Amino acid sequence: MEFEELLELARDSYVDQFVDFVDKQASLHDQGAAEVKFVIDGDSEFYRNYYCTDFASNDGEGQIIELAPDEEVTFDPVEVSLGEMDMTVSRLVWNDVTIASNDRPLQGGDFEEWFETWFDPEETSFDPDTRFSACIHSLRVTPEQLTVDLGTAPVTALADLLMRFESLGCRSLTVS
Repeated sequence: MEFEELLELARDSYVDQFVDFVDKQASLHDQGAAEVKFVIDGDSEFYRNYYCTDFASNDGEGQIIELAPDEEVTFDPVEVSLGEMDMTVSRLVWNDVTIASNDRPLQGGDFEEWFETWFDPEETSFDPDTRFSACIHSLRVTPEQLTVDLGTAPVTALADLLMRFESLGCRSLTVS
């Protein structure tokens, strides 16, 4: 299987489960919505304190409900090259992708433009005619690693992120 096919398979598996999850939540709650974006007060682990929940109900006290996927794509670790960067990919769960640079500490500002595009905090690319946002749900960056919930973002979001690592001069990544 080609790496691109693996990315598509991981995303499709997650999004199929996400659709079922949202449909179930909508049937259980009189009021609620999928992919509700929040700015968290105070300090949080999330990049710029932005977070997008899988489903928020507004019945009674309100509730944030997150999908815990039942299935994930399994495969033997693969070695992939992107330009001058080599990656080892051992796990690819669309709502929980961890990327570690083996040769460079990471800084949140390194991913500002990528975040603006794929989280879209100002919702400049909002399309009322689509069911889901095609945005990531969260990003966490530490000097050791980046963790992203890719939400309903397309495969292009992850490809752009990997290219961002390469443009930062990273030459060795671990994706799990």
